[in-house]
Amino acid sequence: MHVMRKVLHVGPGRTRGGMGSSIRRLRQNPPNGWSADVLSTHADGGVIAILRAWNNAKRKLAGKLAEKPDLVHIHSATRASWFRKRKIIRKAQRKGIPVIVHLHSGSFDRFGRGWIGKDISRILSLDGVYPVVLSEYWKEWLDPMISNDVRIVPNPYRYGLSPTSFEKRDMNLLLMVGRPSQIKGHSLAINAVHELRKEGIDVVLQLAGTSINDLPKNLRTKDGFIAKGWIEEEELDVLINRAGFLLMPSEHEGMPLSLLDGLSTGLPAIVSDACSSFIDEGGIVIKERSVKAWKEGIRNQIHDRKEWEKKVLNAPKDVDGLDPDSDKLRWQKVYDEIIQIHSKID
Repeated sequence: MHVMRKVLHVGPGRTRGGMGSSIRRLRQNPPNGWSADVLSTHADGGVIAILRAWNNAKRKLAGKLAEKPDLVHIHSATRASWFRKRKIIRKAQRKGIPVIVHLHSGSFDRFGRGWIGKDISRILSLDGVYPVVLSEYWKEWLDPMISNDVRIVPNPYRYGLSPTSFEKRDMNLLLMVGRPSQIKGHSLAINAVHELRKEGIDVVLQLAGTSINDLPKNLRTKDGFIAKGWIEEEELDVLINRAGFLLMPSEHEGMPLSLLDGLSTGLPAIVSDACSSFIDEGGIVIKERSVKAWKEGIRNQIHDRKEWEKKVLNAPKDVDGLDPDSDKLRWQKVYDEIIQIHSKID
């Protein structure tokens, strides 16, 4: 009789954003032979909501570990996320439970310098700790720092997405997804579109995850910008299947789900160098992060319909093999392999 194993995911399982979405996708789509539980460590909102979520997680942790999950899968970004998770890594490791530490952020190389880098090296070299990264780049960065093997598991795109033809898209509708931040490049994209509109180019930027109050005051009443705040998946799917381009002028990225989801539907992407490894035939890379470079890059793309139609057709090829079913098989291989290795440590 086959024994059903259990994995406990630890991280921001209820929050908006990429890491929360990754956890929810893994919980809803666990590998065959595995069930999944989540200990949520973070919350949307201000400092009080975040502290309340963390204190609640600390109270529940002992009970969750006492249930003896076969595996603890910890999801971590940088800064406070790492310092919260390192405590949980140690507690699970001391209980003899194998611990996956899944690094999501695209800025671990900057964060992991000096004494913090030494701390990351020490924690990820502990017996029974199994680091997982998103790409070969991060494996090459982490490998020399630690004694444990580093595994690569890329993010998948979401279930239920399929290509949408260019006939159903509006080439001049640009989409940007995510919380407004300097790192994500919102002001760069907004100012580039504003400059294009001043030149008489009829382009519209829809910002999913950005509210009207996040826009510069002088643009809040201007045409060409739609900012409804955070929207549900169903409404986001409508936008992904209608837009002409996804904009991603990020300073750094891990492996953004909104980019993978968009490409899977045939939504071409205009991205910064931080996302260059994910783009082949389904978009272009603008290496310079300046308003002028992005204004020119966007203009060139929306003025070449033939090339745009090709990108719509080719974009799904850029995420070939990153479908949810393949992701499920990848995690099954990793989970089962870790259980086998850990049994020999025990």
